[in-house]
Amino acid sequence: MANNEKQTESKPATRRTDIGMFGKTKRTHSADMSYKPDVQIEQTYQSTTPASSVAKAEIAHAASVTAKANTDARKTMRIPEEQFYELQALLELSSNKYIYELIAELTDARVREIAKDDPEMLRSYQSIVTRIRQTDQRKKSRKTTKK
Repeated sequence: MANNEKQTESKPATRRTDIGMFGKTKRTHSADMSYKPDVQIEQTYQSTTPASSVAKAEIAHAASVTAKANTDARKTMRIPEEQFYELQALLELSSNKYIYELIAELTDARVREIAKDDPEMLRSYQSIVTRIRQTDQRKKSRKTTKK
């Protein structure tokens, strides 16, 4: 028993109520919640750049965003895995470096075949391509007007 008494003397027992948010002691803070009047403005903000240069910068930024959108015109095409693997294999066998070059070659070969067989079908193909481009241009113009 003497050993037990020595242990309790050297280490005071930590009670669960003394730990963290379960502690019984109420912590008070001195946040003053009374009404205070608004702070009076002593000096207004003066921009270092004139308003005309700010407007020019905004116009330049908008132009760069538009130019980037026009130069980086890409579309996404989702194809089944099996056709993707076949296209990748054709790409490795061909002299093309990118898949879009291979697709352009295949499209061109098919259009030539259509032109030989049926000129009316070629005109139909060209009108469909034109219609799709115009629809896409309308969508792009709507997006730019919304922004």
